[in-house]
Amino acid sequence: MRLSQYTGFLLAGAMALSVPAYAQDMTPGTLPTPDAPAVEAPASVVETPAPEIVQQQPVAPEVTAPEAAAPELAQPQPEATSPELATQASTPVAPGETVENVLNKRLSERKDEADVLAFYAARKFEPIWVADGKLNAKALGVIDRIKRADEDGLDPSAFVLPDPQATDGSPEQLVAAEIALSRAVAAFARQAQGGRMEPSTLGPLVTPEPTHPRRADVLALMAREDGAADWLDTYNPPHAGFRALKKKLAELKAAANEPVPPPPPEIPTAKKSLKPGGFDERVAVLRQRMGLPPATMEVRTADGETAEVTSRFYDPELAAAVSAFQKRQGLNADGVLGNQTVALLNEVATVVDPIPLVVVNMERWRWLPRKLGQTHIFVNVPEFMARIVRDGNTVHETRVITGSKQNPSPIFSDEMEHIIVNPAWNVPASIAIKEMLPQLQKDPTYLERQGFEVTFEGRRPQKKVVNGFWGSRMVEVQGSGIDWNSMSVEDMNRVRIRQPPGERNALGHIKFMFPNKHSVYLHDTPTRNLFAKDMRALSHGCIRVQDPFKLADVLLEDTGLDGTKLKGMVGGGEERRIDLAHKIPIHIAYFTAEVASDDTLLTRPDVYGTDKKMKAALGLGGQVQASAKH
Repeated sequence: MRLSQYTGFLLAGAMALSVPAYAQDMTPGTLPTPDAPAVEAPASVVETPAPEIVQQQPVAPEVTAPEAAAPELAQPQPEATSPELATQASTPVAPGETVENVLNKRLSERKDEADVLAFYAARKFEPIWVADGKLNAKALGVIDRIKRADEDGLDPSAFVLPDPQATDGSPEQLVAAEIALSRAVAAFARQAQGGRMEPSTLGPLVTPEPTHPRRADVLALMAREDGAADWLDTYNPPHAGFRALKKKLAELKAAANEPVPPPPPEIPTAKKSLKPGGFDERVAVLRQRMGLPPATMEVRTADGETAEVTSRFYDPELAAAVSAFQKRQGLNADGVLGNQTVALLNEVATVVDPIPLVVVNMERWRWLPRKLGQTHIFVNVPEFMARIVRDGNTVHETRVITGSKQNPSPIFSDEMEHIIVNPAWNVPASIAIKEMLPQLQKDPTYLERQGFEVTFEGRRPQKKVVNGFWGSRMVEVQGSGIDWNSMSVEDMNRVRIRQPPGERNALGHIKFMFPNKHSVYLHDTPTRNLFAKDMRALSHGCIRVQDPFKLADVLLEDTGLDGTKLKGMVGGGEERRIDLAHKIPIHIAYFTAEVASDDTLLTRPDVYGTDKKMKAALGLGGQVQASAKH
């Protein structure tokens, strides 16, 4: 038997056996067909059936951790050593058995490898990574690339790689190395494209649907392309935001070995805000923090002479620098030095090691669709901003109010379909029970005064005993006559509370619909004064838009309608539905770090504690590092 035949024979046996030293999470997912670049992966791909010699098996569903607990990840395995590789040789085959018979036997023993076995069977078990008794140049390049997985925000120790120096050229070890590297490559592609953790383990409101590449497609791409290591990069998100964070991660890692500079002086808070043109003792420290040179001013001394002292004048140059800082951080860019701006300046000066923060934000980019849409809506919850992006450029942006810590906005992607003018608000049961019922127990007329309508579902209205001249009798009660103090949670789940269209409606005059399981949407609000706040996590989960009719202008550009015409529809008490010309993708995301145009790392408040949970799940630490800016 020739060496190549023997190698293929051993490969068939080894692939059919359990190979614990090289175990990887390689659950088949989705990726483009081998004829398309990996970067063009569709959002979902129907798996193709395996050849007739195999039977595709379903994959066990992932177990979701409780919302309050940090999700758990499997512990990474150490890199394989030479003795471990040596133990992976196939078992002897009875004389006269054909390779096809051996494969059929092994497939019945290890069905989870059916897709990989089918891939190798289709190429008659020709190896990808070994040739002439050793690992080939393609293999060495891929090994080197996977060892640098930390550049992508991944953990290199999670991938079990063969040691090129540990193989003695025997078919047994070459086959073991082939299997190990194929598994590592597929696992790297899966993590690079779809992430290291399942988003839903963070809670039921985190429901992005990342795509994962199929192992056979990954291996087909690796076998077909000479620059396999370069092609591995294409499994990372193609978005500019991810690429910028990856570059920033490299800078932070390079700077991690340098001495940590002392933290700049803390800026004290004050009872009154400092406005441009004012005087304050903190100006000197503020100029230092803004990277401006010291300023002096002449004053007259008691003896009539003049002296040059450190300036306390809050001049236009310094105010402009503070305004730019406020804009980068998502604050009101008015140049007024209030205590919130001071607090953020001090927070940025001494922060937790930013590397873990960058890594978890890179992970969240992997959860988004690889194609966001030529025109799409992007809502960044911690930034309290929404943008319409067209061909990579922001064509409209607006302040938004997002869900509070107690009532978080969900994180997911969908498609906006239509707009409703004069919306009615059907109060969710959770709000009726938690917020309205206590008010009604104090004041039964509360709903009537607010203009709400109350109806019952599933049973007739409550009854109560009324004592009269002719004795007691049962009567139905409605509205303010309901005995709200006797209402149970079960009763409240049957009550339907509706606020009709109008000036006081909680949804304002217009809402933007993208039907989803979370029942959230973008909408107007009558409490527009709240948009002046810097911290705008104030809603029950839906996204309130500062100027919704300007948003409508952009969304309706190709329909012949605009915000002005929609304003003309306001009033009358009836809902009006306007369909968009085509569905527009919308992404409600959670990014607490991004790279600004001046290459600084901007951080946002971790409103829902998501960063903390993800750092724990991914095994990321965080030591204090002083830095004026990143």
